[in-house]
Amino acid sequence: MEKTEHVEEFRAIDRLNEQAEALLIDDPEKSEQLAKQAQTMSLESYPEGLAQSLTTLSILNWDRSNYIDALAMALEAARLFEQTGNIRQQAYVLNHIAGIHFLLGNYTQALEVGYTALRLSEQSGDRGLYASILNDNGYICLHVGRSKDAMPQLMESLAIHRETGSPHGEAQVLDSIGKAYLLMGDYAQALRYEQQSLELDRTIGYKRAEVEALGNIGKIYAATQDAQQALEHFFKALELSKTWGYRQLEASLLLDVGRMHLNLGECDLAAAGLQQALAVAAAIQSKPVLFEIYAVLAETYEQQGEWQAALHHQKQSQVIKEEVFSEKTAHRLTSLQLIYQVEKAQQEAEISRLKNVELQEQIEAHRRLIAELDAYAYTVAHDLKNPLAAVVGFAELLKEDLRGEIYENVSFYLEEVLYSGYKLSSIIDNLLMLASVRQKTIIPDALDMASIIRETERRLGNQITNQGAEVIKPNSWPVALGYAPWVEEIWVNYISNAIKYGGEPPRVELGATQEQDFIRFWVQDNGSGITEADQTKLFTEFTRLSTKEKGYGLGLSIVKRIVEKLGGTVEVESNLGQGSIFSFSLPAAPHDTAG
Repeated sequence: MEKTEHVEEFRAIDRLNEQAEALLIDDPEKSEQLAKQAQTMSLESYPEGLAQSLTTLSILNWDRSNYIDALAMALEAARLFEQTGNIRQQAYVLNHIAGIHFLLGNYTQALEVGYTALRLSEQSGDRGLYASILNDNGYICLHVGRSKDAMPQLMESLAIHRETGSPHGEAQVLDSIGKAYLLMGDYAQALRYEQQSLELDRTIGYKRAEVEALGNIGKIYAATQDAQQALEHFFKALELSKTWGYRQLEASLLLDVGRMHLNLGECDLAAAGLQQALAVAAAIQSKPVLFEIYAVLAETYEQQGEWQAALHHQKQSQVIKEEVFSEKTAHRLTSLQLIYQVEKAQQEAEISRLKNVELQEQIEAHRRLIAELDAYAYTVAHDLKNPLAAVVGFAELLKEDLRGEIYENVSFYLEEVLYSGYKLSSIIDNLLMLASVRQKTIIPDALDMASIIRETERRLGNQITNQGAEVIKPNSWPVALGYAPWVEEIWVNYISNAIKYGGEPPRVELGATQEQDFIRFWVQDNGSGITEADQTKLFTEFTRLSTKEKGYGLGLSIVKRIVEKLGGTVEVESNLGQGSIFSFSLPAAPHDTAG
């Protein structure tokens, strides 16, 4: 009797979740109410139902731009679906998580999670979901400059949606392909696919997609200087967005119309349209759109010779830009902490399981990983605090200074803002690289080391030039096995440190030595050297090379993690006053040839 009662309760929860999912678009408030009811009923008794309700609530928070709340709910839902063995729903939620990372600017994480979702969707056998994730991954690749990777995925997605008879999916992919061609400058192909998308949207009654397709067609015509067609499509899209209540699209379309009038020299019409856009964007608090509107308004008033109005709107644009930057940075930081919290909880759960078996070595490995995650959290809380405070503080000073008529300090404040922002971004990227190395599975391949070194020098070009560094390289390289993007990070860290802590001017020599089945690559500097006591700490802790420099101790931790995952080792040789040699070994490629 008790079992039957539970079955009926679970069925009731499933019905609530189904209704909540069905109302996501048409009645989000009712959808949220039903999902929360399902969540409350599922707690501690029905993980599958809880995961489904969290998925719906995450999507609703996404739609409201509450990305951190959305990420926290989605991560928990993914964990629960993995626990219950529901591969299909796990893939669905992971794809949603990839989209959140993309919007937060965590592009590496977005692609990694997206490809994990793709693999799981393929295992689940759901061809429609697989095609949808292909489309989303292609879209992300497209917007991070990987158009060559994007187009094959989009075309495969289109073929599967047509094969499986999914008109909604087909319409989405047609729109993505149209955007891809627009970004690549192939306007004829862009127009072809967007018109196909528009026709299908109208056939199936896909309202929001119809508005987006009309707007994209307007952008294509704007790019080809066909102002009449561009405005015609913008106005059609604008009329529908107002009718159906798509305020975000309405604000963006009014911005497109204003920009179009400005390009035509119709400043009065541009100003009128942009003021309407400003009212809508302000009402829905869409800061990224507000920033663009203020910038275009400033340009409009400048062309009209209204200098005071132009300056006012330019200031407003800068203020909002700084707010968006600070919010996005804070969100990236919080999302990173969420990921580590989830990973830490998973590792602790695994330790509890292992306590009952004779696997002490595995337990110790998990404990070390948890300690590292704790160290990461400390680094985030401590070392990111001051740069972030500098960004906000100097932004406020800049805001105050621009209200007056004296601008002597503006350049200094702005430079400090940018420096702190770049530093913060670098730290976050390093933390994400550590996470990537720990999670990603790769197949080592023969390395073109000469090409890797060229790319490393390109990345370090400013540092090399500014420090007047001399970088000496061999004419050829032995071929080792590894993963090129990771090996590039090793060289970037080693060479950057050699320049930073080298002599004046720095002299950096690179080389490689064959050692049986391994190749040891090395970087020698002409610095003051490192004490024996300090050498023991370099690769094992978040250690700065010098108290005189602002460093974060992540670089050499990344190097050690990468090299060990590739099957090699790291070493340092140094004597005070004689410089240092940092090295790493990699397996030699079979039938080694010069590279």
